[in-house]
Amino acid sequence: MTITPTAATTPTTVPGAYMRAEIAEQPYRWLDLIDWKRPALEAAAGLIREAEPQLLVFAARGSSDHAAIYGQYLAHNLLGVPALLATPSTVTAFGTELRYPASVMLAVSQSGESPDLLDTVRAAKRAGVPIVAFTNNEMSPLAALGEVHVPLMAGAELSVAATKTYTAELLTLYVVLSLAAGVAWNDVASQVRIAVNAATSVLKNTAPIVADLAEKLTAVERILVVGRGYSMSTAKEGALKLMETNAIAASGWSAADATHGPLGQVVESTPVIVLTASPAGRDSVERFASAAAILGGRMIIVGPGGDDNAEHVPLAALDSVGLDTALIPLLEIIPLQQLALALSLATGKNPDLPAGLNKVTKTL
Repeated sequence: MTITPTAATTPTTVPGAYMRAEIAEQPYRWLDLIDWKRPALEAAAGLIREAEPQLLVFAARGSSDHAAIYGQYLAHNLLGVPALLATPSTVTAFGTELRYPASVMLAVSQSGESPDLLDTVRAAKRAGVPIVAFTNNEMSPLAALGEVHVPLMAGAELSVAATKTYTAELLTLYVVLSLAAGVAWNDVASQVRIAVNAATSVLKNTAPIVADLAEKLTAVERILVVGRGYSMSTAKEGALKLMETNAIAASGWSAADATHGPLGQVVESTPVIVLTASPAGRDSVERFASAAAILGGRMIIVGPGGDDNAEHVPLAALDSVGLDTALIPLLEIIPLQQLALALSLATGKNPDLPAGLNKVTKTL
């Protein structure tokens, strides 16, 4: 296969150039994963199958935590196994040593360097829990802690805002948990290639729509992003991208939780981005959208549905025949990444270097 250049091979001082290149190269990185890392992916799935866990524990921070939320849904739906998100401060702030049932820990991190994440993984290992590590750095401390390490194959990511490493985490979790559930390699690889083709169309088709939308949102100070099920991870990650790159108050929610309080954030002209591409949970997202519209919210629909009063990012490529709906989060995050980039540039910021943020965040 022909591997496209990564953003790391094209040094530039143009604001947003790295983020733009890294968004665009995502489908190629997904192909790299299945073309080059089949042994690691199958080893990770084999470890999960052989352990016959009663519980999966996801350890992650930041964008990786949003990928872990997606993995939690996959674990439930593919394996029928309860899954939870680790709380690193239990170990680092309280010094608590947990007792686990038969478990496997999936530790997800772009850098593999955050001290509290490493301490959490070490504590799990002391409790006898096998570790599968997912990182974009094969030489990281986290990679060394895993019984199996799965490289994300995203390539160097130079923009502070994670884009291609985030979708690489989603895809890697999808492949490993599908294989652990007994799905054949060829079937999983076929799904990845369908997603690659769909993502290529999304990148092309949504770019002009999002650019126009960004120009209309330059004066906003807050945005609400809402999804449900698999798309809850997209809501949280999309809000984080908007927050990181634009210094605005953005928040991402499940439609069910948003109805309990965040709906109160909506006043006249508040932008509300609703994610309708995932069939499971779509009804509750649409009900929330109706409630937000009554309050005067400015509705932006990413996916099918909507009316003439809403702005619409249609994602027509998600109608691709045979696409597993569990892969929709890889695709629906793309226009939110594009919006974060375009809005930042439209307001004179540099999304590659947001004020006060670093590429690698080492929390204690």
